[in-house]
Amino acid sequence: MSPVSGFYAFAKGVLTPLMTPWVKITATGEENLPADGGFLLVSNHLSSVDPLCLCWYFMKRDTAVRFLAKKSMFSVPVFGWIIRGMGLIPVNRDSDPAAVLAPARAALEGGEVVGIYPEGTLTRDPDEWPMQFKSGAARLALDTGVPVIPLSQWGAQDILAPYNAKKVDMRPGRALSYHFGTPVDLSDLIGPRGSQDREAVREATRRISDAVRAGVGQLRDLPVPEQVWDPVTQAGPWWEEEQAKRAKKAKKRR
Repeated sequence: MSPVSGFYAFAKGVLTPLMTPWVKITATGEENLPADGGFLLVSNHLSSVDPLCLCWYFMKRDTAVRFLAKKSMFSVPVFGWIIRGMGLIPVNRDSDPAAVLAPARAALEGGEVVGIYPEGTLTRDPDEWPMQFKSGAARLALDTGVPVIPLSQWGAQDILAPYNAKKVDMRPGRALSYHFGTPVDLSDLIGPRGSQDREAVREATRRISDAVRAGVGQLRDLPVPEQVWDPVTQAGPWWEEEQAKRAKKAKKRR
């Protein structure tokens, strides 16, 4: 586990006067965070401010978190310099999966904390539940054996709505809730084949997703929908109802 130092410490100094009055984070389950050693932090993705707020939370705990970020972000003037200095891991989505995850795997094996948003982008679920997870987090976990900590969060979407970069709520005291779940038990899935075991990857992805979704339900005080939103087919808990509405509209047009 890497302490906050170097550029990360500089960033903490810059962010302190901004973040302290702006975001008020309430966290539960902090006892589930490992005291030492590397671990994989897996979170649902509600807003573009997610990495900033989560980095800030861990900065106050004197822990540096290395997030995976799109490679193109590193070429953005100034911003690219900042995220490179903070140790974010570039992800080239055009590369093969093994190459994409190699730097994150090396960081975890080196005892660092790596953060990943397995949805791959901000949730498109109309009710803002976590949508289907990609397999990257599961593959990293099966290859490294590090603890997987599910992080469920709620509130960031009210600070900056998904896919709307122009309306940041900068009023002080914006509320954000985190819940850190118990480490996801994958012990029975870890074997010599690691992430080459497709069935193990599939089951690990399901367990990680279920853990994050359960925490979101706890934060929202709502039952978790049984069906997970699929960004490809756009099928979710309300899919049949939505299809019925569309059919009704189509019938009226005829």
